[in-house]
Amino acid sequence: MVRIPAVRTAVAVTSMVAVLAGGPALANAFTSTPPGPMPASWEDGRAHDAEQAAASHAAWLKAEKQRKAEEKRKAEEKRKAEEKRKAEEKRKAEEKRKAAERAARARAHQGGTPAQNRALGQQMCRDRGWSASQCDGLDRLWQHESGWNHTAANSSSGAYGIPQALPGSKMASAGADWRTNPRTQIKWGLDYIAASYGNPGNAWAHSQRYGWY
Repeated sequence: MVRIPAVRTAVAVTSMVAVLAGGPALANAFTSTPPGPMPASWEDGRAHDAEQAAASHAAWLKAEKQRKAEEKRKAEEKRKAEEKRKAEEKRKAEEKRKAAERAARARAHQGGTPAQNRALGQQMCRDRGWSASQCDGLDRLWQHESGWNHTAANSSSGAYGIPQALPGSKMASAGADWRTNPRTQIKWGLDYIAASYGNPGNAWAHSQRYGWY
């Protein structure tokens, strides 16, 4: 009867169990035989996993780049929208200011109060090409005559309006609204001064000398 060493028998049994349970790889763990090369399918799997990881990282980088670009685009749109809003507010404020100026000029253009009539008369005097000293003479003349009041009426003589036309109906040649429109009265008065005295300075000098012009 041949005796089999107990150690070899245990190794053989263990190897057989390992093969049945887990395959050659586990069997090699219990034997002195070195493991062989990994299957090609395992290497392919590692390569595939590496490719997947690289692709996933590249996709993340792309998504992150797109996210940052989108954030930048939205920030730029917000900045432009704010600039547009401020520009629109500034434009509206400027339009409002200009409208107020136009309204003020329109009121001054038509006259009304003695101060407005005076400002209008000075402007119309300059528009005629008369000098500042000539327009100053006009200011003094009509301040003396009517105080630049377009409804001033002399009850004793019948003179009327800013230039104290005598009679007031003479001013109808400058406009049918001569009773109420300071511009019409001023235009008639300037025409009268130009035709009778040449300029306001001469008219003022005559008024000082004789008390009328």
